[in-house]
Amino acid sequence: MQRNNKYPLKHLSIRVPWHDHAWNGTICEKPKNNSSCLILKNCAQNRNDDRENELAGESIANLSEHDHPVCVRERGTFMCDFSFTTHVNHPYKENNNPQYQHFKETPLRHSPYSAFGVPFLWLQREVAQQKADYYDLDVDLSREPELNFHTIWLQEYSNQKAMLDCFFEHVEANSSLCFFYAKEVPFVETSGRVLIGVGRVKHVGDGTEYEYSAHGALRCMLWEHQIQHSIRPGFKDGFLLPYHEAVAYACENEDFDPAELAVVAPSDKIDEFSYATEHVSNDTAIRVLLDCVKSLEKAKELNLGNSDWEEQLKWLHERISELEIIRGPYPGLGSALTAFGIDRGHFAAREIVDSTKEDKVWDTVDKMFNEPGKVLSESLANRISPTLQKRWQINKAKSGSEKIELLQLLSRFDLTIEQAKNIFVAEEREINSV
Repeated sequence: MQRNNKYPLKHLSIRVPWHDHAWNGTICEKPKNNSSCLILKNCAQNRNDDRENELAGESIANLSEHDHPVCVRERGTFMCDFSFTTHVNHPYKENNNPQYQHFKETPLRHSPYSAFGVPFLWLQREVAQQKADYYDLDVDLSREPELNFHTIWLQEYSNQKAMLDCFFEHVEANSSLCFFYAKEVPFVETSGRVLIGVGRVKHVGDGTEYEYSAHGALRCMLWEHQIQHSIRPGFKDGFLLPYHEAVAYACENEDFDPAELAVVAPSDKIDEFSYATEHVSNDTAIRVLLDCVKSLEKAKELNLGNSDWEEQLKWLHERISELEIIRGPYPGLGSALTAFGIDRGHFAAREIVDSTKEDKVWDTVDKMFNEPGKVLSESLANRISPTLQKRWQINKAKSGSEKIELLQLLSRFDLTIEQAKNIFVAEEREINSV
């Protein structure tokens, strides 16, 4: 899967369970002591403690799929250095729903150093409709099958594919980063998201359709897309935070708390580290990487582990520098234009930024309202209505052009559409101040 350049570049957060042997394709050394992974519903309901205890420390390369720990489905092997295959049954077939009985068990190949991204939020019907309207996607809820039970999830193949393609087409190999995080780790008392490691996205796999035993009315996608990352032993291109080493160090140094090294995702950006797999903005990525710098500087000071943390610190500074360039001076331009009333404001912003020098962006915006067809592609130019053009000219003509200046200010910040509207649109501001 390739990035679609009409979408802004995004990074990925990928949730993993805690693992006491660094997610390397083995069963935990002490499975029963790992209560942190039980925060994940699948692990809590399906973990087989007795069997995992019998196989403690064993590589899944030596096990049948029947003996794989449940955390394999939760990306608990993202640092595994070998490939293996699992098989997936549609959960509604397992519930004996007649509309899914033609679905076959479908193989999923796990490549070395990879994790399956599953953007759960984007596959909720209500959210999918909102995003489809915004991104102009071919999503039609009337195509969804009539089921004999209620579900919030998209079920129809083309709807699922449209949403999954859009989500992963925001990601670019080698430019996008992947942030692995856990909802709970054993040494941090917080309800936040604890960063586990950071690498670059090396490859985004295509979507997979379920296999079928016969033709049926209903087709579905597997939601998993394989994300291959750059983190390797030796940490030349990405790293794991030295949590396991910190826990061992604390056993010999009672005055040390391993939580001192924990990197927790910003509380105001919790949505970017939720729903198993989600987009991370450039600004959030920079904030998290700066916190990683502090953590690794502490690790270097304590001489934790066998890594040359100076090399990882250099890697971090290089990534931060790249992100600042990618971010550009107008990360909120799309949200600002949308707040002003432009439909598909992010697409318009993309075309403006890609064709204009930094110091001429707002000159181009002004030209867009005067002569849309000379700035934007035809489909976007047609969305700049005479009403919008008149509104722009009225605001521009006002003394001081305060509204225009506010838009310019908003364009400098990495804001969501809702945030920009709350600030720019007086009615929205009044509603949210009550």
